[in-house]
Amino acid sequence: MRRRLFAVLLVFTLVGILLAGCGSPAPADSGQPEAPAETPAPAGNDDGAAASDEPYRIGVIVKATDSDYWQTLLAGAKAAEADSNGRVVVTTDGPPSEIDIDRQVSILENVIATRPDAVVISSTSSDATVPAVEEAMASGIPVITIDNKLNTDQYTSFLATDHRLAASTAAEAMVSDWTAKGIEPSGKKVIVISSVAGTMVNTARTEGFIEKITELVPDIVVLETQYGDNDITRALSIAESTIAANPDLIGIFGDNNHMGVGIAAALEESGKYNEIVSYAFDTNEDQIEALRNGILTGLVVQDPFGMGYNGVMYAIDAIEGRAVEKDIIIDATIVTQENMTQPENHKLLYPLE
Repeated sequence: MRRRLFAVLLVFTLVGILLAGCGSPAPADSGQPEAPAETPAPAGNDDGAAASDEPYRIGVIVKATDSDYWQTLLAGAKAAEADSNGRVVVTTDGPPSEIDIDRQVSILENVIATRPDAVVISSTSSDATVPAVEEAMASGIPVITIDNKLNTDQYTSFLATDHRLAASTAAEAMVSDWTAKGIEPSGKKVIVISSVAGTMVNTARTEGFIEKITELVPDIVVLETQYGDNDITRALSIAESTIAANPDLIGIFGDNNHMGVGIAAALEESGKYNEIVSYAFDTNEDQIEALRNGILTGLVVQDPFGMGYNGVMYAIDAIEGRAVEKDIIIDATIVTQENMTQPENHKLLYPLE
């Protein structure tokens, strides 16, 4: 009896094994392929394709985080991240102020130490960041530079406004405004209030404005350029004292948005905004309001959102092995009270709408 029971059990066991081998797939396999064993991603990828499902890591560094201009550029970079459908993770950083050059160098060095797939940087100094940028390039990290050209050819792509040309268009507009207002510029005075001394961008803007204004009005008096250390209060103080000391002042040019805000405040307080024509680079809400109210005459408007967006997109191209143009120059636009509502200009003033 015990032998017969054992034989029956053995038969059932063998039948069960055969059914398991010939029947439907095991539940663990149902509907899903078996996951392959995890393997480390290769260190490099010669054909430019993504080496794994991990997104590209791109570090974006701006000149300063205290400026609406640079925040708009960062917003453009993050928009590119959103449009990449998960292919990119963008990290953003920058020093609090444009005068913090050493801090920006430190940030760049720290970003490079993390071995990102690419770096996008707007360097305040044309020299201070060069060693770190060259190190990144030598180690195979593409570097897209924005706004300020570095004193090296070791970069992947450079994307910027022609600052000298843009400033010269402001000078041309200023002379036209004097004519429209019936102001005779001969022998009168103008001044440039610059944010930071010695940087390529600010030097190009200052020189571009002065060269053109003296070409158009050879006997105009150009006062010594003053520097506001990228501080609105300092720019206000400079503009106030210059206006008070020079009753024949007919023009002020500010080379960034912080200088423009200070200039606008001084003009409003003095009440001389109809007598003094003023232009400033870039935009923020205070400058736009001053333009709308006729305090500032005009703004030289760039496209920081587009530069941030395209900087990241060019970085992706470089990572994936596609050719990227070495130097890309973008036009600036003169925006005034009269044309600020035109759709294309409104978009430049309010890129985040």
